[in-house]
Amino acid sequence: MKTVFKVIALISFTFLVNSCKKTDVPTAKNVYVAGSQWNGTSYVATYWKNGTPVHLTDGSKSTLANSIFVSGNDVYVAGEEYYVTSLTGTVAKFWKNGVLTNLPADNQFNHANSIFVVGNDVYIAGYENSSTGYSIAKYWKNGVAKRLTDGSTNAWANSIFVAGNDVYVGGEENSAVLGMATLWKNGVAVRLTDGTKDSWINSISVVNNDVYAAGVESIRPYSRLVAKYWKNGVETPLTDGTKNAYAQSVAVNGNDVYVVGYEWGLPVTSYTAKFWKNGILSDEINNSTMTKPQSVQVYGNDVFIAGNSKSSSGNSQASYCKNGKLVLLDNTGFTTSVANSIFVAE
Repeated sequence: MKTVFKVIALISFTFLVNSCKKTDVPTAKNVYVAGSQWNGTSYVATYWKNGTPVHLTDGSKSTLANSIFVSGNDVYVAGEEYYVTSLTGTVAKFWKNGVLTNLPADNQFNHANSIFVVGNDVYIAGYENSSTGYSIAKYWKNGVAKRLTDGSTNAWANSIFVAGNDVYVGGEENSAVLGMATLWKNGVAVRLTDGTKDSWINSISVVNNDVYAAGVESIRPYSRLVAKYWKNGVETPLTDGTKNAYAQSVAVNGNDVYVVGYEWGLPVTSYTAKFWKNGILSDEINNSTMTKPQSVQVYGNDVFIAGNSKSSSGNSQASYCKNGKLVLLDNTGFTTSVANSIFVAE
């Protein structure tokens, strides 16, 4: 997602509302959620395991936890830290079991949006700001960066998925002014849109050689945004453009495709959570007021969705739903928290 939308999202989280029914944290599976908590002056990168927070930073600088992946007993989190010297910048980084690794950077603004682990290999997708002023889509494998674009136009890498020997990255590359939803397979770009409408990919999943991508396309330049997903390049619109909408995350289980996102009107006064199964709007969270779900995972017959709810003090509180039932994540000592990514494991 573009940086401007991240900033807007962080600000708007304070006003989110979620009225799913509260339930105990599930005990049959381990549920990990990555996000951030606001300590009054900065964001603290955090993940929760079964509702218990693990702080990855000390709060001296704002740090975001954007994506989480669990492999065996190891917990990997990708994110970024904001720093202030003579100039302001961001450092892309990841943590393995709480141990920090800063990702190598060619420029002062680097972002880590998505993480995927296979065996001992750690893949992270993100972008950097180049000396030309444009953003360069890239991913790191075990800390070694691979640029997906050359910096001649803006591009962002938002999601990464590894299947066998193939590395898939989803994001956006601009054509002149408007963005094209772009999927890179082993570094080769495939356009899902033609650049006549602004569009981008927020999430990808690969199952049995089928490539699924969730994202956004405008119905005309700089106008209403339509949530949609693509399967092997064939699109399925999820909204009709009456209101703006995002498709934030996609998960596949068997023949079923699950997408979460949100919708809003103009002027922006509130957001409405959306959940689709096979392109059909579902009541999984739509009857609640979870306004901005960010991540979905399906485990067996259970659907887990990370998002945000309203705390008793009226601030945003990180949370997730299991089959529509809310679990509030511990926010002790913090005024506000956000949830960006979920991973469910044994």
